[in-house]
Amino acid sequence: MLIVAVFLCLVSLSEAVELADRCELSYKKCAFDCVQEFPLDEKKREGCITRCKLNKGWCKAGKAVKDVAKDINRFFEGFTKDRD
Repeated sequence: MLIVAVFLCLVSLSEAVELADRCELSYKKCAFDCVQEFPLDEKKREGCITRCKLNKGWCKAGKAVKDVAKDINRFFEGFTKDRD
């Protein structure tokens, strides 16, 4: 439990003030769960946290693709709109 308390205290003040995005929140919960699941086995905990980092990367990539798709859609809406 002490490790978890230290981990949570290390969150910077700016992160605490800003509303974290969904990917970041999911990553932090996953990392917290890894510490809880493998408190004494450092290698298993590192593997678990690596999985969390990969999931965060996939989450951010998916979000970026959705944002680009929205921008492209808005561009073509403006491009095809008639100016009467």
